[in-house]
Amino acid sequence: MKRMIEYFRNNRLMSVSLILAITSCLIGRFSVDFIDYKVIFSLFGLMLLIQGFEQVGVLRLVAQKLLHYSKNTRQLVQLMILLSLVGSMFLTNDVAILTLLPIYLKLLSMLPKFKGRFLGSVLIIVAANLGSSFFPFGNPQNLYLYDYYHVPLVQFLTWMSLVLFASVILLGLLTLLVEKDSLEEIDLENKSVDRKETLLLAGLMLVMILVVLDLLPYQWVIPLVALVVLFYRRKLFKEVDYGLLLTFVCFFIIVGNIGEAVFIKEFLKALSGTQIYLAGLGLSQVISNVPAAFLIAPFTTNQQAVILGVNIGGLGTLLASLANLIGYNLFRIYFPNETKKFLGLFSIVNFGLLFLLGGIFYFFIH
Repeated sequence: MKRMIEYFRNNRLMSVSLILAITSCLIGRFSVDFIDYKVIFSLFGLMLLIQGFEQVGVLRLVAQKLLHYSKNTRQLVQLMILLSLVGSMFLTNDVAILTLLPIYLKLLSMLPKFKGRFLGSVLIIVAANLGSSFFPFGNPQNLYLYDYYHVPLVQFLTWMSLVLFASVILLGLLTLLVEKDSLEEIDLENKSVDRKETLLLAGLMLVMILVVLDLLPYQWVIPLVALVVLFYRRKLFKEVDYGLLLTFVCFFIIVGNIGEAVFIKEFLKALSGTQIYLAGLGLSQVISNVPAAFLIAPFTTNQQAVILGVNIGGLGTLLASLANLIGYNLFRIYFPNETKKFLGLFSIVNFGLLFLLGGIFYFFIH
């Protein structure tokens, strides 16, 4: 019992989401249809593989390459942010964070005196959220909205290229706040990486990416990936953050009940274009931008307002984007005693960018 209480104390976000999910079911109802099983199982599969890359030493190898091309800590952070921004366009924000943040955090564990480590972590997460908004397949909300509204690709890219342009400028300016510390104190041993294991994991990761992009059915592909891992390295199952998976399940249940409230439906139908945009920004802060997109889209034909609102709305709170939760939990694993400082800086940067970008694009809404 003591261990269980301690576990819930250490996973407060999970605990709060569980309480809210139970409360929402008592007020509304419980339905398995509320849960997005693709998101849950995809996250599970990706967690397994990232832990596999960690154990075979691939992350250490990538860290060595990054250090080789970085003259100081600022350049290291800038390179990581660029990789996160571009990588998320093609691999989604979740995959970009799950892939790149552990590499960066591993480097940080070797730089205990580096003062800019928190800012770097935050900016990598921000870059993944903003970069993923550029293409229709960069994140779940874009996939849904692109298909739901049948938006012309050129029109979609026109809207989001403006967001990307502004994001690159703001992220570039923020990296100037990162101190230039020497990287000479890091001495990574040149350890060999098993090529067969690495190729196996890379192949499985490619399969998972195809699942995320809806090119392969998750229902049978992810169990197959898990089965391979079970025979290959079953200890990886112990490394999965099941608390985060439960948090996501609770989250979907909460959103499902909110979406069935009649007064919310009537409220959304009465909103104008700019009000829809603000609703996208605001709802994302509370229920995440993916559920916000699902909730708002059926009640308006203003494609631009919804798409811009929920994409920029990924900035702000931890709940604003599922990728934010993933990034926070990864940071908590590596630096469990530094989460308050991280959350403080995360909030300052994210809300600052939310008000800046949110305010700028408010005047673009028709």
